[in-house]
Amino acid sequence: MTTKLLIADDEKNIRMGLQAMIEREYSDLYECVLVKDGGEAWQHVKEFSPELVITDIRMPVMDGIMLMQHIRKLEPRDRPLVIILSGYDEFQYAREAIRCGAREYLLKPIVREELFSALAVLNEELQQRNSLLNDCVNSGEIDRLTGRTNVASAIADRSGSLTRAIQYIHAHFSEDLNMAVVSLNYTYFSQAFKAYTGLSFVQYLKRLRIAEAKKLLGRQEGKIYEIAATVGFDNAKHFNKVFRELEGMTPQQFRLKNLRGN
Repeated sequence: MTTKLLIADDEKNIRMGLQAMIEREYSDLYECVLVKDGGEAWQHVKEFSPELVITDIRMPVMDGIMLMQHIRKLEPRDRPLVIILSGYDEFQYAREAIRCGAREYLLKPIVREELFSALAVLNEELQQRNSLLNDCVNSGEIDRLTGRTNVASAIADRSGSLTRAIQYIHAHFSEDLNMAVVSLNYTYFSQAFKAYTGLSFVQYLKRLRIAEAKKLLGRQEGKIYEIAATVGFDNAKHFNKVFRELEGMTPQQFRLKNLRGN
């Protein structure tokens, strides 16, 4: 079974060179499509759902950053894995692309061994994803109304991990907690967790910690920095910032409002 690979770069020699290197090394593993700018790349992603994208950062019409931002809006199961290409003077762009979800970052001129290493990593991830998808389809975990497989939810159900993860988070929210602690597989856990809760891991953890903080503030127990530490914040400044974001007021204002109400 071939993997659909989109290569987007405004320099023809780079597009053609990448295709030649990949096809020589991997023979019939990839079905390559070449486009010359981000606009064409986005159209192809929407219409043909490639599984992998190799894209330059600076391109006409739509640059690689904007392309990544568009890709992030797709359902998790529809997002291709992305390798970003950039020059030495474009590191800030590359860092932003990684924030947007790029899996790998390669400097120009492309080194064959680095390209093949990046592809090997993403091939393994794709194989895991396809294996899970096949298991979900074969087990009948399909939306009967739409005929589509809810991959993220099915993965979560089959592994038993969003329920165990939720239980673990509620038991350990006051500790230094992140997805690496809760799950060994960042990508699939992230997708499944959001499908189950409707929130990202970070959003869920923030809301849980603030909810617990409100209980303590309502009892008039402890100083602000003590409550911050109790519910898992490393400092009072960060606690105040998150509390204001979610509640529209500082912890102290919440405490005074609650006191007046009582």
